[in-house]
Amino acid sequence: MPVFVIAPLTLGEADAGRIRTFRKAHDPHVGIVPPHVTLVFAVDDGLEERAVARARSVAAAFSSIALRYTRAAVTRDYENSAWYLFLMPREIPASLAELHRRLNATPLLEAAEVAFDAHTTLGMFQERIVADAVARDTNDEGVNITARIEALTVLRFDGTEVRSSVALPLGRGA
Repeated sequence: MPVFVIAPLTLGEADAGRIRTFRKAHDPHVGIVPPHVTLVFAVDDGLEERAVARARSVAAAFSSIALRYTRAAVTRDYENSAWYLFLMPREIPASLAELHRRLNATPLLEAAEVAFDAHTTLGMFQERIVADAVARDTNDEGVNITARIEALTVLRFDGTEVRSSVALPLGRGA
């Protein structure tokens, strides 16, 4: 059962409502995990304690990070034979890129190497044409969603539910 490190988003009421509406319509994980940025992907669950220790240490060195999403994009997930709709920032804040780098800089976690784009998932689609249409409509409406990252969460996820979760506020350790 893989372990992930995510950064849940703190959103204003209007932006939270907009994301919630999209996710309710299109995201099978809407009731399982909050809107977030994934920072560490699929670490072996035998390393969960190390992941928590690493995340705790890194979280203590960072303060709140502002993030602004400006567009919707579609990407293919070949493993799940699906198309995902993502919110994407125009630029990844330097502090968020550094947070990602530090979390993934240790060979102890043996995390799978994944390009970091700071996306937030809005939905999953079986057909690209539908995903592209939703992305086009979203971009036509305009995307200007602001968020803050104020904590990290280390969670063990079996694909359908979270089996364990440790929240770690930024800047204070835990």
